[in-house]
Amino acid sequence: MSQTDSIQKYPVFLMCGRDANRRKMMVEMDPEGKYKSKALLPFLGKRLIEWQLEALTQSPYVDKIYLLGLTEEDISLDHSVSFIPVNPTANVSEKFGQGLAFLEAQGESPEIIVISSCDAPGVHTEQVNQFMQALADHPGMDFVLGLVPENVMEEAFPDSGRVVARFRDHQVIAGELYALSPHMIHMQETLIGKLNSHRRMINRQKKRIGMGPMLKLVGRKPRTWGLLAKYGLGLATLSDGERTLGAAFDCRIKGVIIPEAGFGMDMDLPGDYQRLEAFIAQSET
Repeated sequence: MSQTDSIQKYPVFLMCGRDANRRKMMVEMDPEGKYKSKALLPFLGKRLIEWQLEALTQSPYVDKIYLLGLTEEDISLDHSVSFIPVNPTANVSEKFGQGLAFLEAQGESPEIIVISSCDAPGVHTEQVNQFMQALADHPGMDFVLGLVPENVMEEAFPDSGRVVARFRDHQVIAGELYALSPHMIHMQETLIGKLNSHRRMINRQKKRIGMGPMLKLVGRKPRTWGLLAKYGLGLATLSDGERTLGAAFDCRIKGVIIPEAGFGMDMDLPGDYQRLEAFIAQSET
């Protein structure tokens, strides 16, 4: 058996739907409404989605890639992908449930599913591999979240507008890959919807927004109150958060730190397109 054959492979949901109401960035970049999704925007000679597809398809850890939010009529690709029929404007928890049901109907029973955005062209295969290797190193997790150190992000993207989780040992922002187990999707669908709704709301809508909305959500569970007190005093570590939140929400949580700015920057706000364009042009010189 070759080394490649022995590598654990994971299915990937590539999220390429759209918001029910077009965001300012799309109004700015596509004023005529030509593109069904920002995944289809032209970016440095390719469609935006193709940057992430290339990074994913070159990883030996990726099993199959499933597109959620586009159809074969919307896009033709040279890459091998499968299309899962979902409402492109449905909330993420509904898409996860429909995507998992699609896999199960085909006899697939993955231990965990990797979730990728479609609008982070700075994500490279090396970072995909780092994240996937962490999944293999920590089997049995329900929620694995890629994290980027704040100082790494700020050096590349000053005032990026990303919310920062400030633990005693790490100050981090959420990256562009995370993973969910079927247990998490089946049993915590409401929580997933709320977490991802808050994640998108608090990450980029304002430049210096705090952790308030997320902490308020977490604070509904009494078992988290000790963690929140430590967090407020600046004493909580990242492992404190993993352990306490996992116990409170009956799931196993792991944060994976990927110290690369491109892994943490997507396109949500006006100006993001140009910032990423400059970042990638500089990184390739």
